[in-house]
Amino acid sequence: MNTLPRRGRVFRQALFVLCLTLALVAPAPGAKAGQTAASATITVNAAARRHPLNKLILGQNVLFAANNLWNTRVDGVDPAVKPLITGLAPTIIRFPGGTASNIYLWEDGLGFRAAKAIQPFSTTITLDGTPNWQGARRARIFDKRTGPLGAPFIFKKQQGNMLEGVVGIKNPYPAGVIVRLEDRSGQPDYFMNNYGIMEHMKFVASLGARAIITVNYNTGLNKDGAISPKVSLSQKIKRAAAWVAFVNGKPQDTRPLGTDGEGNNWQTVGYWAQKRVGLGHPAPYGVKYWEVGNEMYDRNNPGGCTPVRTYAQDFIAFAQAMKTVDPGIKVGAVGLTSPTGRGDADFKEAWNPTLLRLAGKDMDFLVLHPYYPAAGAQPAPYQSQAWFRAVMAAASQALSDLQEIRKVIQENSPPGQKIEMAVTEYGIWPSAAKDPRDWSNLARALYDADLAMGLLKDGGALGVSLATSWILHGAMPSAAIHYNWQMGTRTVRPQYYAMQLLQNLEPELVATQVAAPTFSVTRVGNVMATTGIPLLGVLASISPDGRQLSLLVINRSLGASLPATINLGDYRPQAPARILKVTSAGLRDNNEDQSQTVTLTSGQINNVAPQFTYTFPPHSLTLFKFQRTAGSN
Repeated sequence: MNTLPRRGRVFRQALFVLCLTLALVAPAPGAKAGQTAASATITVNAAARRHPLNKLILGQNVLFAANNLWNTRVDGVDPAVKPLITGLAPTIIRFPGGTASNIYLWEDGLGFRAAKAIQPFSTTITLDGTPNWQGARRARIFDKRTGPLGAPFIFKKQQGNMLEGVVGIKNPYPAGVIVRLEDRSGQPDYFMNNYGIMEHMKFVASLGARAIITVNYNTGLNKDGAISPKVSLSQKIKRAAAWVAFVNGKPQDTRPLGTDGEGNNWQTVGYWAQKRVGLGHPAPYGVKYWEVGNEMYDRNNPGGCTPVRTYAQDFIAFAQAMKTVDPGIKVGAVGLTSPTGRGDADFKEAWNPTLLRLAGKDMDFLVLHPYYPAAGAQPAPYQSQAWFRAVMAAASQALSDLQEIRKVIQENSPPGQKIEMAVTEYGIWPSAAKDPRDWSNLARALYDADLAMGLLKDGGALGVSLATSWILHGAMPSAAIHYNWQMGTRTVRPQYYAMQLLQNLEPELVATQVAAPTFSVTRVGNVMATTGIPLLGVLASISPDGRQLSLLVINRSLGASLPATINLGDYRPQAPARILKVTSAGLRDNNEDQSQTVTLTSGQINNVAPQFTYTFPPHSLTLFKFQRTAGSN
């Protein structure tokens, strides 16, 4: 019982609150490096197992076109990049990638086999089937005797199963080599079909990963052989159903897919499954996750944006047709990351609630792309403190919006319908930037890691089933592994190392608590003005036998080190412990000019005990790898 007089208790309580407030007041996040913030406390309860770590949060995107990932000569991942991909080990990989998926024809990635041998300087090529390549002029031969990207040639016209007026054949090729179209009218000139669905599934299998596929909602093939949004809805739907049939169907399945509005006969489920068998994979792939379209709310989407009511009605038709082929798949609809925002073609109705009310009964998951911050260069230039402060607050904003979207799903879904969320793209989005240093720097790496940590920790409660970062490999300024086409070189960017560090977590999450100073942020783009954001974020995981414990900590401070007391409770760690870290001198640091400016470093810490102290550098991601002392419980 408290025996102090009331006035004394009030004074003592007021003094306690004042002291606590002073202890938790954060320094300005832009403080100079080397300054130290007030201390923090991290508590890990290794005995309180939460749930298995969802490895499908640690996924990536692959763009089908010109990604320079696949080497035709070895019929596999290019040997120069294979160790990097293996080192990152993505668990689920999205294909064919972003806005390109809405002008992509998946069947062009299959091609046809040469029915006869091809001789040097041949002017005709005979195929084993009749393609619909009218109006196209460029193609490639794919064989182990060609270059890494195949052997390109041009042709004047297609006549039945013949390509005529061929120019550019320099070497002989036997009958049976694959011939694929390069691109069509309506597609950008960087399009290339050297990496199609067969290559993607082989790539996924080589990593022991899974695939998620985005079908083309916006466009199809017109009578002139060009990509166009002005084709029948039935053509687009049947193309999607045929893709499911190719990937998951059985050769003996005689169910017809029907004829589309342009008069194209899409044959049977077994017809497409037999094509897969003929290309060397008899068993169905069993791809579970499928998306219908990409960012249909955006006016910049190829083929234009779609009103939500139109998309909802069309989505129902897509989902039903695709599930008729394979009832076991899950089909996702395009959601808007702003919980109740409107699409560019919508003036009154909010996108997510309307979509869920109209199409929820046919929807297995809602697709979301949390790019935070997303903004032009004003009022916060991309190298400013205001921008970087927003990046450090961005994961908190993203997770807050996902919580709101979960409420929107609950309030607008049909009774009994369990709709998941899938984060199939994420990153920062400096929309006016032309310099890759603005897209791929330490700040981007920490946002990716921060969001992934939040999804690993709270994704189960939010109903987030998977996440795939944008983007794994290629020439894009946001690629984790950048490929320079002129030099033939690769640069490993900071976000690669952050995601690689997350792959070192143990398979079961355990409970954590953190008390840390906080900071505030003013509005920058879609990151709202917010206060009370903790400087530290924490995630802990343990091996099934309880011996290995991982503790992952992000320090969001722009310039202040943060000492912390780490309490492991009943867990008795061996000394020394291994420590992995991603940090650098500043958030703008990147690897564009000096490839090892931001990297993953490894070391050890000797003072580990059930309770010990550690000072986290500013803007850092730190992973402790503990081993339980022999004989301890």
